Amino acid sequence: MKQALEYLIGDFLERDLPKFTRRSFDLEPVPGKALALIGMRRVGKTYLCYQAMQTILDKGVPKDNILYLNFEDDRLYGFQLADCQAILDVFYAQRPQKKSEHCTFFFDEIQNVRHWERFIRRLIDTENVSVYVTGSSARLLSLEIATALRGRSLDREVFTFSFEEFLRAHSVPINLSRVGSKTRLLLNQHADMYCRMGGFPEIQPFEVNRRREIIQSYVDAVVLRDVVDRHGVSNVESLRALVYHVLRNPATKLSVNKFYLDLKSRGLRISKDDLYAFLRHLTDAFLLFQVPLWSRSEKKRQVNPKKMYVIDNGVLDAYSTNLTADHGAFLENLVFQTLRRQGLEIGYYLTKRRREIDFVYRLNEETYLIQVAWTLDNDLTRERELRALREAAAELNQPKCLIVTLNEEWVSDENDVEVIPLWKFLLGGDFYSDDTVN
Repeated sequence: MKQALEYLIGDFLERDLPKFTRRSFDLEPVPGKALALIGMRRVGKTYLCYQAMQTILDKGVPKDNILYLNFEDDRLYGFQLADCQAILDVFYAQRPQKKSEHCTFFFDEIQNVRHWERFIRRLIDTENVSVYVTGSSARLLSLEIATALRGRSLDREVFTFSFEEFLRAHSVPINLSRVGSKTRLLLNQHADMYCRMGGFPEIQPFEVNRRREIIQSYVDAVVLRDVVDRHGVSNVESLRALVYHVLRNPATKLSVNKFYLDLKSRGLRISKDDLYAFLRHLTDAFLLFQVPLWSRSEKKRQVNPKKMYVIDNGVLDAYSTNLTADHGAFLENLVFQTLRRQGLEIGYYLTKRRREIDFVYRLNEETYLIQVAWTLDNDLTRERELRALREAAAELNQPKCLIVTLNEEWVSDENDVEVIPLWKFLLGGDFYSDDTVN
């Protein structure tokens, strides 16, 4: 294993860092704590490590003060906790003077090493280093961080490109201090594009068929490596049926009981407990997200079906079976992603008359209600959305009410509901160092 480590460390030092789109992400290390970047495969965790490395190099720190290891490299196959000491032996044997200098260690997909957290804890306690780790399992890393690394780590969820980062990746300079008709048109066009193709970093330069092919390979990797292999799932056919059902029916409630009966009618053997376990595994791997009913009653949250959302709209596009995409579902899924990216606790709401509100959340001691509609041009659609919001607002002590559409912007006659275009919603939660996205 030492020989493999020597090759990997040497290769890293010899090659240049790859080019990357700078992301709006707090990567500043905190003394005495490991920074854990957690998210689905291919959302850009490794490139965030490169971004952190570049920041270090820009400060004049030599590159040989940095260690990077990817535990999905085949040369590290079978790496175990007992091998971890060899990392320090090889790194410091080649550069003993670094023992007295501050170094930064990056460990990619570290969940592949069982009991990895014990080694990281020792590093933090005994060495003069900053530590970054990445992983593609929320439950595994969170459980390990909460035990052996308790109080010694900060975890950050990583998602695909935000709209700001999407604009930057496509070299679209936008001066937000002067948003005239030309800028609005450009923002509307790119928000529509972002809603359809999603924000996976790697797929941005490719045409539509290649994008779909690549994203399908991402989903296959999650299903096979992060669910089947990691959790020992044998009923792969039922697992895939669940995945395809959710990916082709986003932003809808999933009744496990109804889906269980549907699988039985197709001759597939499965238990409800298995289906619940599959949902947990897919959520742990960040492919799917479950949004519960907004209620003070824990029992109501548990017994009511959860609405299902997906990590990125590119996944929806890759698995859509319709000749034309369900624009409303794509838009709602993107609104969810934007709220989830902010770390908000989100629910959906049913009024006493069973009218549904897409999203409810609290921010700065204030409640927000959000409806999502591709367009409100139709009078019936407009009245339906306004009626639902006003019923819910009366029941929830008059929260702020918002409708997100593709490109409409107005305020209701009663001044109680604001309608905003997608681009404004997407940028409203972002923070900039200046007024220009570039």
